[in-house]
Amino acid sequence: MKRFLLLLLFVLGCTPPAAEEQKVDEAVNEEVVSTLPDSPQTGDRAVLKVAGVEFAFRWCPPGEFMMGSPPGELWQGVDETQHKIKLTRGFWLLETEVTQAMWQAVMGNNPSKYKGEQNPVENVSWNVSQEFCQKLSQKLGLQVRLPTEAQWEYACRAGTTGPYAGPLDSLAWYDEHLRAGSTHPVAQKQANAWGLYDMHGNVWEWCSDYWGDKFYVDSPRSDPENTTHDTSRIFRGGCWYMNAGGCRSAERGGANPHDRSAGVGFRVLLVPGPEN
Repeated sequence: MKRFLLLLLFVLGCTPPAAEEQKVDEAVNEEVVSTLPDSPQTGDRAVLKVAGVEFAFRWCPPGEFMMGSPPGELWQGVDETQHKIKLTRGFWLLETEVTQAMWQAVMGNNPSKYKGEQNPVENVSWNVSQEFCQKLSQKLGLQVRLPTEAQWEYACRAGTTGPYAGPLDSLAWYDEHLRAGSTHPVAQKQANAWGLYDMHGNVWEWCSDYWGDKFYVDSPRSDPENTTHDTSRIFRGGCWYMNAGGCRSAERGGANPHDRSAGVGFRVLLVPGPEN
């Protein structure tokens, strides 16, 4: 039932997909600046620049955490069985959702419904987010990808164990489904303890994993990623039209990788090198 409701909310903000994803133009005036620290500490900030647009990343260290929600958590779903996960390698995660300015710098267009350079890009499918990652990888000379579901929740929690990484009203744009709502410029709310903004609310964020409830429970306890084929891909974090329960750290949603919605965007990470 929970998954059905999430998909229904997804459809409410959905733009019907075209028969084929639209073609995109190459971005021009490439400019890349790298300032990645050699020995990063938790929450350290690194800025890369493409076509004059900054991409700021925060360092998420390797570590262990309890993924999912504990028994009795309000709004808990049946697909949130709590289990310990170890992430053996740290990673640089974009400190905000990919903005429309970032998307424009890489892809040369703007598919979003709610326009604003600093608003998160939305109305982008999981499939097209992969194209963005490939193009950004080429421009940066670094491997860029979506976070796994485990990486996403680990970064969202930033060492916390409750439903949210702090007071939700301070962290998130949410619960605007009964009035004229829309996305909001990124980084206007408080960041979590690791310097990451909008992990709760604003837009849902695509992750790399297929859905797979069984995999979630029975997954490897180190660096899990569900690559088993399923009809849906995971998204996390809730969005501007979800209630508080839909924006919890453990909340899970999913949709067909071809689907697009004004409530779904994404953020990316830099794949760590072997030294990390």
